[in-house]
Amino acid sequence: MSEKKFWNRIKNNRFCRGMLWLLGAILLIIMAIYLAVPSYSFADIEPFKGDFIYNPYADINRINYIDFRSENIDNQGIKVYEYGYALTGTRYLCLGYEKQRKIDYPFFQNVHYKQFNIDKLNKITRIVAPAHPNKGFKHVDMTRLDHYRVIEALSDGDNSLYYWDIALSNGHRVNIVATGKNHVTACIGDNDVESVLNSLETGNSYAVTYNGSLIEVPELQHVTLKNDTIFVSVSAKAKEMRFIGQNAVVKQRVSGVSDAFYHFENDDTYIRTEIEFENGNILYLNPLVRHEYQYFFDLNKAKVMKGRTYLMWVVYILVVVAFIRRFIILRKHEDSGK
Repeated sequence: MSEKKFWNRIKNNRFCRGMLWLLGAILLIIMAIYLAVPSYSFADIEPFKGDFIYNPYADINRINYIDFRSENIDNQGIKVYEYGYALTGTRYLCLGYEKQRKIDYPFFQNVHYKQFNIDKLNKITRIVAPAHPNKGFKHVDMTRLDHYRVIEALSDGDNSLYYWDIALSNGHRVNIVATGKNHVTACIGDNDVESVLNSLETGNSYAVTYNGSLIEVPELQHVTLKNDTIFVSVSAKAKEMRFIGQNAVVKQRVSGVSDAFYHFENDDTYIRTEIEFENGNILYLNPLVRHEYQYFFDLNKAKVMKGRTYLMWVVYILVVVAFIRRFIILRKHEDSGK
């Protein structure tokens, strides 16, 4: 059967015509969803810098161990769900949400789509965290994405600590959350919803990998900063304390101690601490980061390019109009030829 006869049979079959119209409508809807995403400009990749050091840790008066993926998390008053339907595996853990976002970009997502999803989720969710980044994000995404303060760097079957370090090494202040089997997040402060979420946002928290019972996990005692020196203390002797800096480089190891200190060198942009014990329990502390001003604040490193976005939308609309016009002309020629 020739190609012309094939298409004539399609055109003359009501069911086939209906399916083609339905397919066309679905494609137009998907196209409209994709085209609604703006273009972003991302600040030049730059590590933390400055003469000041931000320490997220306040007085440690109470520690609450929380798994934000546990089945009873709603019973604690914290509304949690995982957002994302894309085939790319890109997902976000949403903590304290008002409503769930329904739209996603199913087939492909570059950094602009991911940033737009973060911004949209931020409007209806208290905390947005890239979920198991190793499965749905690229290394280059973590150098540019902004407007989130928490990352799910440890979860059941996924270790994305390196993704966390990529974000930190490129000047994005991001705190860790751990979920799933043998992982919890230690939130410092009261056990009400506001205090828990605030501890994650500010970084007054840390992640825990544990074996056996949580009761046996030593607790963080304090993290203090005096001049340019970090002092860390835990409630039991650690097998090793690791001070990790730019590009995930281990800057110092201290063995067999419950107290240790590290002096910020001039080339240190951030320092985070891992504390490992003999039985395999590990504490992952949030980073202390350099900043330029006396009062610390997070810079906005992702901005919508309105001019480029509007131009892109105009071009797409003109292309769609041209295709529709061409289709109408072809139909008229076919009708006149009958």
